[in-house]
Amino acid sequence: MPEAISHGARQAFLPSLGASGTEKVAQQAEAARNRQSEATAEMVQRQADFSSSRAELLSEQADKLVRRAERTGPENGLGRLVDISV
Repeated sequence: MPEAISHGARQAFLPSLGASGTEKVAQQAEAARNRQSEATAEMVQRQADFSSSRAELLSEQADKLVRRAERTGPENGLGRLVDISV
């Protein structure tokens, strides 16, 4: 059962990565940061587009309400049809 007892000197830690391994990890981290930045930029752009569209829609609705209020003067309202005098 020498396999289970583990004779002799064994390396108890992983060897250092060395220059090429460290560079590879650094490149992978940089690539991950770049992907994260791109995803964030796309999300922010979609939100900006949505906000811009929403602002345009609200502006159009406000213009319609103003035009309706201008068309409907006191002479066209219920004031001349309903007697509100006390």
